[in-house]
Amino acid sequence: MNKLSSNSCGLNCSKLNTLINSLGRVEKYDATHVHCVSFSKASDIIDGLNMRLTNMAGGYPFDFVGTTWHDSEMLYLCGEFSEKSPRHQDILEQIRKQTSGFAAKRFVKNKYKRFIRSDFSTFRIQWMLFVLWMKCKGNADFANMLLLLPHNVIIIEDTTKQHSDTKEIWGCTNQALSAKRAEVKKETVRQAKESNPKISKAALKRIVNSETCKVNSIGTFVGQNNLGKILMICRDCLIQGVEPPIDYNLLETKDIHILGKRISFIH
Repeated sequence: MNKLSSNSCGLNCSKLNTLINSLGRVEKYDATHVHCVSFSKASDIIDGLNMRLTNMAGGYPFDFVGTTWHDSEMLYLCGEFSEKSPRHQDILEQIRKQTSGFAAKRFVKNKYKRFIRSDFSTFRIQWMLFVLWMKCKGNADFANMLLLLPHNVIIIEDTTKQHSDTKEIWGCTNQALSAKRAEVKKETVRQAKESNPKISKAALKRIVNSETCKVNSIGTFVGQNNLGKILMICRDCLIQGVEPPIDYNLLETKDIHILGKRISFIH
């Protein structure tokens, strides 16, 4: 893995290296003892901050290989199908033409799952780190949002309600927090409808989201939390003004092709 030079980030190197070395490792974060900031959807607001950190959040386009990507999910998905064959390149074109990562996952990935690279699990974490760093460099609004987060918080993707087989690879589950938020949601809906029987679905959704997002310091998050770790790595690198130690050597060996172009990671 590429190492940061000793004079590039000073005393904070140890924190950054700790995050890098923890990638792929299962963690347990006790939310009653450490400051956890979790997100699961683009509308989440934690501690008054808009947590538009999910890969599917729109509004943060960035350029890569001569193409503007609507969100980071779309480019990440392309990595799954990044072989040189005409079929794979056609799949990538279909992903690129979608209006969002959500649509790309639902209408393209789910249709062609059998063509996902058999070795993708061996480099998906480094590919995600690379994709999110491209997003940080290519979209100032996203980078600035990361910098607004308190620098000591643990960023976590809350995947408790997801059903994918990678939910605890990219994020963490916290059943106690989910149960408490369900209670708050039920009571909030009751009170809102009692005070305004004609309340619209959109207004009710906003109120419920606001109230449930206030419930945080409960339970223990368990999972690898690789997406949260990668966001923290990017945040710390932005603060220090350094490049993250992406394993470019590994990515170079994977012969990654995006939209007909072989990506070179070694310059």
